[in-house]
Amino acid sequence: MTMPTDRSFKFLLVSPTYACRPVTGAGQRTSLIFNTLKTLGSVDVLLVGDVKYEKFIAFFPGVNALHIAKPGERSELGLWRFLRPLSPKRIDAIAIRLGAKKFMYEPDKNVQQVLEDLQSKTDYDLVVGRYLRPTVRSGALHAKKAPLVLDIDDRDDVVYKSRLNLPGLNPVQRAFFQSYFRQTQAVTAELLPYCDHVWLTSEADAQEVDHPSKSILPNIPYTLNSSAREAFEENQSSKTVLFVGSYAHRVNAEGVERFILNCWPKIHAAVEDATLRIVGSGNWQAAKAKFYHIPNVEIVGFVDDLAEEYQNSAFTIAPLFEGGGTKIKVLETLFYQRTAVITDHAQYGYDNLKHKESLWVAATEADLIEGCIYLLGNPDLRAKMAAKGHQTVVKEYSFERFANLVQTSIKKLVAST
Repeated sequence: MTMPTDRSFKFLLVSPTYACRPVTGAGQRTSLIFNTLKTLGSVDVLLVGDVKYEKFIAFFPGVNALHIAKPGERSELGLWRFLRPLSPKRIDAIAIRLGAKKFMYEPDKNVQQVLEDLQSKTDYDLVVGRYLRPTVRSGALHAKKAPLVLDIDDRDDVVYKSRLNLPGLNPVQRAFFQSYFRQTQAVTAELLPYCDHVWLTSEADAQEVDHPSKSILPNIPYTLNSSAREAFEENQSSKTVLFVGSYAHRVNAEGVERFILNCWPKIHAAVEDATLRIVGSGNWQAAKAKFYHIPNVEIVGFVDDLAEEYQNSAFTIAPLFEGGGTKIKVLETLFYQRTAVITDHAQYGYDNLKHKESLWVAATEADLIEGCIYLLGNPDLRAKMAAKGHQTVVKEYSFERFANLVQTSIKKLVAST
């Protein structure tokens, strides 16, 4: 039976608690999806994690109902449960690192109970899951009563595969990451067919993910969903190299640490008045003690006005060699008309943003050093690159296009079920 698509829908959005705060890229994408769903109907939200209701309700203005379910620990599964009483936190950590990954992709009884209760009370038209693992743990794949759309901007298999690219891996670390990659790759292939539709962030992901119903839902600069801002003219005199990102995201913290230790001393030696400025949410102050001896490094942490930081910078950096998904800060910097020196890993999914055309793309730490030194001394080139990148972002990564892609795929899916 075909369902009309001009009525108000009832949605259930399932998200991990770590992907809610709009100061992070993951939280921004969740917010964009949530706000788009609201244009089509009412939205209930089920958060998978252990947080306080009063601290998270503000992230979902206009939500019909917010529910939170705490999942069990990894060491409560399998044989680990017999060891857990000895030292719960320590055994939890060991089980996560050494235990079979498949157990993390099974319904969690605590979360599934909440989901089944919600589905018994509300006849949802569609369930939208953010990321594969929390969606599976909620029971949404195994206790389906409505079509399911899975949004996977960070593929778990890609996260582990990317860690194999980290500089300085020893053989033991490489063996572990290779094992993690194979396990998550296998479980992803097994579970994706249970989803009715999959949203991916790039053409590269779409080519690798085998699913009969999939579409590309690209990341966009979150600023396009808030107040519009004029692009900034090139700051010709600036010698500030800016990093923007959350300290709570391990990939950011470790990537910045490697950049400060391995790259910045050589950049500063070549451009003595250059300054590295680090801003973003989380406890960046904890990193200060590590780098007090390295000159011209300003670890600021949270700031009220990111736009001002971009305006005062020469360009930004994304020195990240690992992690999944597309890096939303790459788009954000170009939205403000500042180019960036990034790794080829951070360029993943942005084939339309070319090296030396919109961005400086580096394959190695030596390339990062070269790019920073070159752009610090060539404001005209970085202005040209920033303008080209800004033009592409405004044209191809707008909120209107994002919302239209969500609305179109949802209406098509619901109408066909």
